[in-house]
Amino acid sequence: MSKEDKPDAWMPIYIGDWEGDTGHLDCEQDGAYGRLVRHYWRTGPLPDDDATLSRIVRMPLNRWKKVRVALSPFFRIEGGLWNHKRVDAELVKWADRKRKAVEKAKAAAEKRWNNDASSNATSTPQALLEQCPSSSSRKVRTPNSVLTLSDDDSNFLGPKEVRDAFCAKLGDEWVRSYLDPCGWQDVPERALIPVTKYAGAKLVREGRSVLAQLGLMVLERAA
Repeated sequence: MSKEDKPDAWMPIYIGDWEGDTGHLDCEQDGAYGRLVRHYWRTGPLPDDDATLSRIVRMPLNRWKKVRVALSPFFRIEGGLWNHKRVDAELVKWADRKRKAVEKAKAAAEKRWNNDASSNATSTPQALLEQCPSSSSRKVRTPNSVLTLSDDDSNFLGPKEVRDAFCAKLGDEWVRSYLDPCGWQDVPERALIPVTKYAGAKLVREGRSVLAQLGLMVLERAA
């Protein structure tokens, strides 16, 4: 079982089964058994080592050796380990439920993402031009790339089609507030570099479909 599949917050206890199996134990034995089972649930089979087991149940070694006689029948001891059939079965069921839940959540998230991206994607470049103010542009060369600069009053340093796509989705006022102040990077990947963390959060949250459509990253500005 991988680390990600290990339970660490809860474990199932079937009271009827527990009481039926442990009814012959006294209070001390029952408490020690409970600690062994809880430790097993978190870490797996227990080492067949009295010093280690006495620490797990928090008993002096000499006392543990007496309690061990009553508790060892609950386990299968082989290969230097104490194995518990019922706990192993519950761990398998727990891991399977978690795997299915993760797969279901992942599928739902991908469906939402794809639906959002497809519903907001423009059908043609002309649709972008109709919704966003047009502007001429010029190309300038930087040490790492060629950037497209708009000749209008915006300060955005990236390609015009990027600004047009955000404008079509979120409007010119939003673009002037959150996109235009961004830095632009062409390599190693095309990315926007927001001026503030707040602006970056707005880009990721509200412009997610455009970022996905254009294949853009959002990077944190270096301090």
